[in-house]
Amino acid sequence: MTKNIVSIEKLSKSFAEKLICQDASFGIHENDKIGLIGINGCGKSTFLKMLTGREPLDNGSIIFRSNIKVGYLPQIPELDDDLSVYQQIYYSNNPKYRLLRRYHQLEDEMKKLDVDLPELVAEQQRLMTEIDAKQVWEIEVKAKKFLDILGFSDLSLNTGILSGGQKRRLDLARVLMDNPDILILDEPTNHLDVDIIEWLQEYLLNYKGIIIFVTHDRYFLDAVSNRVMEMEDGKIRFYDGNYAYYLQKKEFDLLNSERKETRRQAQLKKEIKWLHRGAKARTSKPKNHIDRVKELIDKSYLVSNAELEIAFASKRMGKTILELKNVAKSYDENHLFSNFFHVFQKMERIGIIGTNGCGKTTLLRLISGEEIPDQGSLKIGLNTKFAYFKQENHDFKPEQKVIDYIRDYAEHIRTQDGMLHSASEMLEKFLFDGKMQQSKLKSLSGGEKKRLYLLSSLMFGANFIILDEPTNDLDIKTLEILEDYLDAFKGCIITVSHDRYFLDRVVDFLFVFTDIGIIKFPGNYSDYLLVKRFQDSQLQETKALENQQQQKLKKTDKPKKIGYLQLREIEEIENKIAELEKDKQKLHEQILQNAAAMTPADFKGNTDKQKMIDRELSELEERWLRLSSQDE
Repeated sequence: MTKNIVSIEKLSKSFAEKLICQDASFGIHENDKIGLIGINGCGKSTFLKMLTGREPLDNGSIIFRSNIKVGYLPQIPELDDDLSVYQQIYYSNNPKYRLLRRYHQLEDEMKKLDVDLPELVAEQQRLMTEIDAKQVWEIEVKAKKFLDILGFSDLSLNTGILSGGQKRRLDLARVLMDNPDILILDEPTNHLDVDIIEWLQEYLLNYKGIIIFVTHDRYFLDAVSNRVMEMEDGKIRFYDGNYAYYLQKKEFDLLNSERKETRRQAQLKKEIKWLHRGAKARTSKPKNHIDRVKELIDKSYLVSNAELEIAFASKRMGKTILELKNVAKSYDENHLFSNFFHVFQKMERIGIIGTNGCGKTTLLRLISGEEIPDQGSLKIGLNTKFAYFKQENHDFKPEQKVIDYIRDYAEHIRTQDGMLHSASEMLEKFLFDGKMQQSKLKSLSGGEKKRLYLLSSLMFGANFIILDEPTNDLDIKTLEILEDYLDAFKGCIITVSHDRYFLDRVVDFLFVFTDIGIIKFPGNYSDYLLVKRFQDSQLQETKALENQQQQKLKKTDKPKKIGYLQLREIEEIENKIAELEKDKQKLHEQILQNAAAMTPADFKGNTDKQKMIDRELSELEERWLRLSSQDE
């Protein structure tokens, strides 16, 4: 039996008329990895804040076992802009962290002075002796590893000059470095590129402690969680499994509810028929029958959950949609991309991936006309109409009401069926009821603001949708409905996203930002990942073969002077190597072009061919090296 680490008793919390939870009692056990799910505004972030003591409880208690260390990653970093990167990382009161803080502080002081003062040198030597004795350098190695993975190379950088995404990644490094007993993470994958998400997912899978987290990334949620906590209508329910188990259980519960509802309807029909027979025909206890009918009418096993609806009228596309011709963009010394060419076709669904700061958002801004290319040109079709859902939206006025925010854009909106709807009706479709429409924007959760911004971005019926990290802060239910809308959308879509599930569901083509430029890949993210892993494994095998060849060459004694026959053999080997290299390149290009349609069997066949070519190349190169060494 696992130990209970946190006990929650009769927990209640509400804001105005919004109920978060009421009289909730449950335990959190060792090795629990709990994923929280629920619609935006249901109270997920509030619950995490209550666990950390940042949000007061209305009633009840949260009790931790003694000597439990808690680490918390908020959605918005709470960092001191006056501190450097290393000071943030070693912010803990851990004595070893204090040693490293002082060591780096001394380094900075000595750099600024540019003179080695005897007292500073003496203190630094004393610190190094203590750090060596207490094996504190291991912490330094771990910190540099985390920071390198998360994109930091200079530990002396001041936090105040970092971007929002960099601060978020630094905050994640800070929390992980502290190695707490309980990790509480609010949207940990925000501002991370897909490679770092893969790394974080693997790290948390092997984490020896409790994890409680909120995420919109369904692959991440499914992989990391072993319990799911659902928050809905002020109730908290637990499902002892991962996200896939949760979905199966919910489907089973829905079918069970539908069966109960069918039986209830049949019983209700029978009872109503009895009522209609008239007083004389009724048998015993008519009062009891009437009460039973009222109970059946009031009781329903089907919960009425409002569904977000998205269906806007859109304009037909012309022959020319959008053409990018050899476009380039740089900021000072930061070169982003050059000579990029693409002619958009009808119904294209393109995802953009790459490391943070590589120029993904810049490309979107260039397409929308908010940026001008340094070189090249754009040709936009006469009928092409953009909708741009930006990563950062800055036009929210805290005191403005929800209904007035939408009315600023339009009083009426036309939907796909040709009907005109008022701003209030459209807000209803986006799960903002009459009461919420009168709420001020400052009272909305981050996810509710994002859903509101989604409405304002899409409601004018564009035929070319540009999405920059659309999944950030949206709940899974809203994401699923957005994905359904994009599936049925009859125009072009281009999206930057770190959400692997969203990319797999929505796109069928990728622009991949790499060190050598933007590569076009025919397939979704999982297709790309499969090919990338295949290429990485081939690269590792090639390097291993090269190392083996070098070791063999070192051991080979220098033979005698080369003769005519050996020269002829060298020439033949060089021709054969060139031929095999061409075959290898051709196979590599075939894999890239056909990746989306290839089956696992196809990949295995290509892998076997690649291995045969590499083996033959290895043998030929080894023979060539032996023969060539004779001519020295």
